[in-house]
Amino acid sequence: MSLLKGLLLGGAVSVLAGCSHWDAGPDARFTRWVCEQPDFIEWRHPDAERQFIELRVGAEGQIQRLQKEPAIQGTFYSDGIIAFHDRGTDALVFRLSDDRVIARGCRASLFNF
Repeated sequence: MSLLKGLLLGGAVSVLAGCSHWDAGPDARFTRWVCEQPDFIEWRHPDAERQFIELRVGAEGQIQRLQKEPAIQGTFYSDGIIAFHDRGTDALVFRLSDDRVIARGCRASLFNF
């Protein structure tokens, strides 16, 4: 029975670790989402009001600061050049000028490093 309790506790800790993207503020950690292409994106809310995100695409990507904009579904952030659209089940990053997809099929990762 203690093995079952240990597994349940471990599962609960894993779920809570995956929810770290709820943190906001200048000291918030980046949340890593695994993508189909490239390998991952990282983002965080640098403000407590959650009106902005800081986004990095891949390991070598520069940090982009994107502002929240109206969206029909999910949440949408943009700086006029790059857009991040969190559709609830997955996210998409694309260039606005020509709709070129930069990262697609991005989903929350249970473990953030």
